[in-house]
Amino acid sequence: WRMIEALAGVLGAVHLRQPWLGGACLAFIAVLALVLWAAWTRHLPWRRQLAAPAAGLGVALISWGAVDLVWRPVADGVKTVVWLWVGLSVTVIVQVLLGGSAQADRDRVHQWKRRLVRVVGSGTSIAATVATAFLAINAFFAAFPTLAAVFGMGVATTPLAALPAAAGQPRAPQRGEGPLAASWSAPGDMPAHGEVVTAEIPAGDQSGTRGFRPRDALIYLPPAYLTEQRPALPVVVALTGQPGSPSDWYELGGLKDTMDAYAAAHDGLAPVVVVADLLGNPYRNPLCSDTVRGGRVATYLEHDVPAWIRENLQVDTDPAHWAVAGLSNGGTCALQVVSRSPQVYPTFLAMSAEEHPSLGSEERTVRVGFDGDRAAYEANDPISIMASAPSGRYADVAGVVSVGSDDHEYAPAASVLAEAATRAGMSISQRDYPGRHTWALWSVAMADQVDWLGCRLGITPAP
Repeated sequence: WRMIEALAGVLGAVHLRQPWLGGACLAFIAVLALVLWAAWTRHLPWRRQLAAPAAGLGVALISWGAVDLVWRPVADGVKTVVWLWVGLSVTVIVQVLLGGSAQADRDRVHQWKRRLVRVVGSGTSIAATVATAFLAINAFFAAFPTLAAVFGMGVATTPLAALPAAAGQPRAPQRGEGPLAASWSAPGDMPAHGEVVTAEIPAGDQSGTRGFRPRDALIYLPPAYLTEQRPALPVVVALTGQPGSPSDWYELGGLKDTMDAYAAAHDGLAPVVVVADLLGNPYRNPLCSDTVRGGRVATYLEHDVPAWIRENLQVDTDPAHWAVAGLSNGGTCALQVVSRSPQVYPTFLAMSAEEHPSLGSEERTVRVGFDGDRAAYEANDPISIMASAPSGRYADVAGVVSVGSDDHEYAPAASVLAEAATRAGMSISQRDYPGRHTWALWSVAMADQVDWLGCRLGITPAP
């Protein structure tokens, strides 16, 4: 176990979100292709030399068509940079495989040392190409922050039932009048950091649908929760984007570090954060709705998850101290959840949300996602729901709508959503951050908004 921790520490020190990394990867692959051409393929007939770039272009185009036009696992498509690197990688790999000549290979058939050098060189070139493509794509999306996160070693997790400090206490959690911080005194044996635990939050009745089978939730328990005199802590249900996994908030978004930092500044107090699954599969988009195709996801998030939390965690049960937070597809879902059930989650964070739930286009979303039922689509579209809501329905709802200033695809939606929510009677603020549609931005946004969230959820007094 200590060796694993040491390895995680070493891998965690290798940071992958360097601003210069994309350019460095492009320069490396260009140099590698030039070296391979000079050493292996420049003596080949020109038609054979052209086979490498032709193969790269062909594989990139076929992959783009198969994924973005036929399969369509992501509503707004896989970005062009991915297909660019697919093409470059295939070009270099084919160049490696085409190198040399048949006569030279026959002449070296018994020269095992030279053959070994060639095999090692080819393998190294291919491995370097694949690794460079991964680094470049990761740098573009600002996804994995370290090598530890790549191997799932960024954040240690424990099953909820296996963590003694998380076991139920005989004394119910307490909350005094006013903000929680005013009545809480941290005990001397309180741990310095919170814990991340895993738990199965099952979906209820899925009859009449193809069924929604959520993946395990990842739950942040702050230091104050891990004490015998547990306070009544507020709850945040967090949602990831699509494709995505509940672990993304921790491995890519640094959620534990953010919450630990907040807790350290507030005597161990922080929200209990339940990162629940809204997809069931990284490449499936059930539109955060109750549908035949996707299952009862709305019911899961608005009924099953809150019921499970109240039954299995000792937290503040007052909905006034509950929030839902999401990004991208999860940001849209957060708005859907709030607009449908403001009595469950009267507080929300919507980061880089879509203007409407989407499978790529409104026509396809209605036809595929809602079986052609436009009324069902509008009943799950937050803008439509808010526009038709009776006066006063959202009087107690407040939220933050945020987006990256360089996120040209999603930035226009932020203003539209904020204006629609304001017209519906919600108390809304909009925050813009430098950056694009990436985890590098969302991790900063959460760290920036957690103080507002703590105040809204009753941990600290209003400013």
